[in-house]
Amino acid sequence: MHKAICRTAAVLAALALTVGATAMTGCAARNKETNDAEAVTREPVTLPDLTDEREPTSLDPYATRLEEAFATTPATPASDLTYTAEGGTVTVTGYTGNEVVVVIPDTLDGLSVTAIGEGAFTGMNNLRAVSLPDSVTSVGFGAFAGCTAMTTLRTPVCMVDAERNYFGALFGATAYAANGSAVPRGLTTLILTGGDEIPDYAFYGCRSLVAVALPDSVTSIGDFGFYGCETLTYLDMGDAPLTAVGSWAFTNNKALLQLCLPATVESMGFAMLEGCGALETLTVPFAGGGKTENRYLGYLFGASAHTFTEGYLPASLMRVTVAEGCTEIPDNAFFECSSVREIVLPEGVTSIGRRAFYGCERLTSVILPDSVTAIGDDAYHGCIRMTSFEGGAGLATIGIQAFMDCVSLASVSLPDGVTHLPNACFWGCASLEALTAEGVTSRGEQVFRGCDKMILEADTETTTN
Repeated sequence: MHKAICRTAAVLAALALTVGATAMTGCAARNKETNDAEAVTREPVTLPDLTDEREPTSLDPYATRLEEAFATTPATPASDLTYTAEGGTVTVTGYTGNEVVVVIPDTLDGLSVTAIGEGAFTGMNNLRAVSLPDSVTSVGFGAFAGCTAMTTLRTPVCMVDAERNYFGALFGATAYAANGSAVPRGLTTLILTGGDEIPDYAFYGCRSLVAVALPDSVTSIGDFGFYGCETLTYLDMGDAPLTAVGSWAFTNNKALLQLCLPATVESMGFAMLEGCGALETLTVPFAGGGKTENRYLGYLFGASAHTFTEGYLPASLMRVTVAEGCTEIPDNAFFECSSVREIVLPEGVTSIGRRAFYGCERLTSVILPDSVTAIGDDAYHGCIRMTSFEGGAGLATIGIQAFMDCVSLASVSLPDGVTHLPNACFWGCASLEALTAEGVTSRGEQVFRGCDKMILEADTETTTN
């Protein structure tokens, strides 16, 4: 005996009206003898305990620390400084005062201060904070050597020279690997001004830094730029027009809570966030290393393929925001990002790729921007805690198995532009009770298989031998 389901155009029209107007009810109204494969009774689904009521940590104290570092400190008088003038500019060579906070003025004797001499503050172990003016373009080797009490430094991004373009050189380090031992352990607050590049290895191993502000002029962060800054908790990007972040740039920043990369970024290096085990929120211009290759989030955490993402993504990561300007979410972009509760998409995204959110177990609800027109195959497959889905006004196409095994999905709202429900679209959505889809006029096979709480009241069927 072969069973077939026959639906006329009139029935399909009725289906569209009923789906748009009501929740589906009444499994008992169907005769088990004539039910097709869509009416499959399953055992109740028991989800693993993934309760997560955390809220992102407030970063206000760190932002305030940076903003107020030298807000009320007057400039150090010229009488407390030693300096030389040559070629119409000034080089500061020493400090003779008794204050523990020094603010070098941008001019002395009417001339611009452009340099800090070699060893200028060497051995001044009472200095707690020093601010250099934006006019400074060079700082001599070991300018702050022995400043063991320093907690705060404001300086332009200017290293000693091309051969010693790492932060520790200001404190007497002779190699980037010595940054960790040369930079004072008490230096927790660093405010960078001026400069257009954070060189490779610039802050490698600066283990004591907690709060860092980047200048608005920086366009790139090199490979290993902040590698091993174990206590770095807050990084203020400001309005920096970044275009590139190197590989391993923030690797093993074990305390970093947030990273917010601007939409200007065009490439992000491999494993740049590997070992960032405390990261809670992340803003990126797109998923993965670039717009055309390595386009999955796990790449940033050291995963060599999208199928490894789950093993590399930190359990702490709660929210990912895709910055304005992104036009597509590529295939496998957030594949098995099982720790992420919220993924925010900007207006302007037009498509969601195949398996884009596959296995995002903690996603609870999805609201698409109106610009999205297409959702790929298996896009939300296995999002077991997603309870609702609302398609934007522009949505027209949904891929096969798009919501398969979303066992908690109870309500779905689709715009009029969606006219077809593809094969197995809601297969296994055992909690589905309400589907609003007034534009739907046709559907594929086994669309609602295992949707035990829902049945289309307008659905009719006949059997043939």
